Amino acid sequence: MKTALVQYLDESEPIECPFGQVRRVITGGAGGVANVHVVKVTRGTPHYHEGYDEVYYVLNGTGRLMVESTAHALRPGAVAVIPAGTTHALESADGSPLEFVLFGVPPVSVSDDRAKPRKPDRGVV
Repeated sequence: MKTALVQYLDESEPIECPFGQVRRVITGGAGGVANVHVVKVTRGTPHYHEGYDEVYYVLNGTGRLMVESTAHALRPGAVAVIPAGTTHALESADGSPLEFVLFGVPPVSVSDDRAKPRKPDRGVV
């Protein structure tokens, strides 16, 4: 069910990952519109998600996003739309973290198997 919802970044615990951290501000279908995470990473290995589309809005940093075999420059203000099932990876330009808001649509619980990152079968990135 869709409901109005207000959450706060500073009330979201950081979750460490191999190349940085993520804060799951809204997740697991809360509000029924989208998962909203704030991500700070230097790198993301090639993967895809079966259960949702992703939209990135870059806040800070510069780098590169690979979508399938196409490279896209990232800088503050960039918006990237990544459909479900599309292999993607990113890397910062200078080793400083890229910071971006990630919107996952439709909202899927992180415990749902469809939300888990999948390694691509083919070497496209």
